[in-house]
Amino acid sequence: MMRINPRRARSAGLVAAVVAASLIGASAAPAQQTTRVDRIEDTETVYAVMDATGGLKSTIVVDWLHVEGNGTISLVDPAPDAGAIESLTDGFDPTRSGADVTADVTVDGRGDFFYRAETRKELPIDVKVTYSLDGKAIEPADLAGKSGHVRIDVSIHNRLERKKTVTYTGADGTEQSSEVTYTVPILCAPQIVLDGQRMFDVVPPEGAQVMVTGAKRTYVVPMLPSPDASATIEMEAENVMIDPIVITALPMLPSSPDLSAADQLAELSAGLGQLKQLSDGHIMVLDGISARLGEYDLSAATDAAEGLQELQSGLDEMASGVSGLASLSQGQLDYLSGVIAGIDTSQFDSLSELQAGLSQILSGITQTRTGAEGIVDLLDAQIGLLDQIRSSNTALLALANDRAAAYPQDSVLQQLASGIAEQQALLDVLRNGGTLGSETIPGLVTTRDNLEALAQGLAQTEAGLATIVDQASMLSAVPQAFEDLKAALVVLRDGGVVQGQQFPGLTTTVIGLQGIADGLGQASSGVSESSGMFDDFASLPQMMSDLVATLDAVAHGGTVQGQKLPGINTAAEALAKMSGGLGSSVDEMRKGQALLDTMKEAADSYTSFLGLPESATGHVSFLLKLDGVSQE
Repeated sequence: MMRINPRRARSAGLVAAVVAASLIGASAAPAQQTTRVDRIEDTETVYAVMDATGGLKSTIVVDWLHVEGNGTISLVDPAPDAGAIESLTDGFDPTRSGADVTADVTVDGRGDFFYRAETRKELPIDVKVTYSLDGKAIEPADLAGKSGHVRIDVSIHNRLERKKTVTYTGADGTEQSSEVTYTVPILCAPQIVLDGQRMFDVVPPEGAQVMVTGAKRTYVVPMLPSPDASATIEMEAENVMIDPIVITALPMLPSSPDLSAADQLAELSAGLGQLKQLSDGHIMVLDGISARLGEYDLSAATDAAEGLQELQSGLDEMASGVSGLASLSQGQLDYLSGVIAGIDTSQFDSLSELQAGLSQILSGITQTRTGAEGIVDLLDAQIGLLDQIRSSNTALLALANDRAAAYPQDSVLQQLASGIAEQQALLDVLRNGGTLGSETIPGLVTTRDNLEALAQGLAQTEAGLATIVDQASMLSAVPQAFEDLKAALVVLRDGGVVQGQQFPGLTTTVIGLQGIADGLGQASSGVSESSGMFDDFASLPQMMSDLVATLDAVAHGGTVQGQKLPGINTAAEALAKMSGGLGSSVDEMRKGQALLDTMKEAADSYTSFLGLPESATGHVSFLLKLDGVSQE
């Protein structure tokens, strides 16, 4: 590092001013000289002479000091490794002063000063050149004048290895740091000159530039040893002679790869990461759907077709049963019409026969009530009315039995008692159901409400008739009671108003039952026609299982219809790897950029081989000359 000594510069200026004053004369006013240093630029060219294999023989540094300023300046150029020095500029007399080279120079605007210095300082690069002839190693001296296939290998080793911790922004946006090992970039350009009349079929090194001058071909091979680099050139030769190899070396980093795409790759990595999250979300949704589908118990679906057949059979049976009930109700309707037709009050015209007639009427009312009670079993709305009739009929039966027992010779009373008992049984069947002959008859439950009101009226009539029977003076009211009973039975058969309430008749019940039977038949036919739609119910569990398996294959991969398919998880894993790989690439690219910046800074900072004056800018270059191969 060369330093400028301002005090020495001022002293030199003062001496120059005194000498000038003495020469001009006392009468002239001395001029005031100002020393000013604006800029010093130190350019070093290092010349190394080597043998043909790269062995160092000598090193000389030519130092060019470019100074801008005014006045006499004392230059101090640090050169601790310099040996003998020699000025290369007239009037410039540098000397050794300890570890420095010093000189006083006078500058008027600018000045250029050169000196050479011998040195034994190690070069930043080592060179090794090997030769072979027809595939066998050979010394350069032995190669001269030979003919055959020649190969020359040039190897350069960069000795300026460094370590540094670099920082950079990772793909995830956080600051990263890493220790890197690098070499100060030194661009080397070996120049191999070949005589085209002696060397032919040349195979130059990759990337070599060729310049032709007459019969001479110069191969320039750019190399950036980091720390090592090599180049090979091969040729066919006759009477080998090779000119000296010259290697130019400059501390510089040639054009480096464009790593600006790291930002776009970082965005792409982030986007792939988001796609991976989206795929994970899809997998969660599919897993959730599969889990929900797996919760459904469809084991009963296999019995759906059989159940539908059973439903059809049940509807057929119900239709048959209701149809039978309608037929039974029609029979009850016919029976009720017979009862109504049998009620004739003219038999009570004879007072002598009044008691028997009243008994018969009471027995008829009892029979009617008994029959109404059997119908109530089918028609629930009519049960109450039949119960009243049955209650009245029970009393008449007791009276008839009592009279029959009292008058055993009276066949009419005997028949009356027996008939009332039979009517009692029929009314029981009509209300509660049972067997009539060989046929089973259900009750009239559906008309219970209507019959209940009617039964109440019959009960009142029956009570009245019982009183009439007990009190002969009141028997005159019996015909009217029977008329009322007849009217009530007509209402029971045909419908009407009882105590202000509208009751449907047994005729309506028959029509309704027939309609129900027809409707059940139609329903059975509809089920039969639709049963084919439910045949697939048996395969529904397997279909659901296949669906769950398909969803699982879509999410996690598997076999669908005999074909192996990747799942969304494969895409998610690939996206994760791609995102991670891109992230790593971004990290490496940014680390590489930080390394390139460090190497460029190191190359820019390598500005001197021996040393620089203080505050000076510097440039250094190396010119290495290797002996050629010749017979001289």
